[in-house]
Amino acid sequence: RLSFFIMVLCYSRLMYLEFTVSQTMEHFLGCHQRAFQAFGKVPGKVMVDNLRSAVLKRLTGEAPVLNPRYRDFADHYGFIITPCAVARGNEKGRVENAVGYVKKNLLNGLDIPSFDVINAAAKVWLDNIANVRIHGETRQRPIDRFQQEVHQLRPLPDVPFDIGTVHQLRANNQFRVTLDTNRYSIPAEYASQRVILKAYPDRLFIFYQDKLIAQHVRCYDRHQDFELPDHPRAL
Repeated sequence: RLSFFIMVLCYSRLMYLEFTVSQTMEHFLGCHQRAFQAFGKVPGKVMVDNLRSAVLKRLTGEAPVLNPRYRDFADHYGFIITPCAVARGNEKGRVENAVGYVKKNLLNGLDIPSFDVINAAAKVWLDNIANVRIHGETRQRPIDRFQQEVHQLRPLPDVPFDIGTVHQLRANNQFRVTLDTNRYSIPAEYASQRVILKAYPDRLFIFYQDKLIAQHVRCYDRHQDFELPDHPRAL
């Protein structure tokens, strides 16, 4: 299932767009991270929907309970999380408008043969259409207004946040561990042992205690087996 992530800067309307095949925490944080890298700066406040990656619970009259992982990420980058009120999509109208714009302008009639090229196509579209058009509300180009806005944004931290998600798993007796219905091999001597799997959007690292024992390119096809290479590359 294809999803897309959009971040729109409030003043300039400069847009970041990325397509993903998952909405897990590591993808959610990774999209934020790459948006900040694309802008070269970090906004002081990020308004988000009430998806579980950001907000664990909303009770009437009480402050929202933020996902602690997202809160740690925000603390690292120095921005304030501002969840929208429930059923108040108008509070983030700039993003809602951007979603419609992406669907009507980029995706309408677009023929992309492979997921491998869709983000490259999105970057071309951002650089040559979305961020250089005359915006319907500001009557200026987002890329030009960004030159005024950029001085109000925060610098990127020296070290990026580690977005990997940790899973404690038990390998089966055929020395496989399972994530998202796919099975990844580990060395045979670790069959039936408890291991730690650290998942990134593009790669998986598997540890026994503190020792790296396997790594794999992450796959999103269903029900496949992935064998450990003869000579795994260490971190």
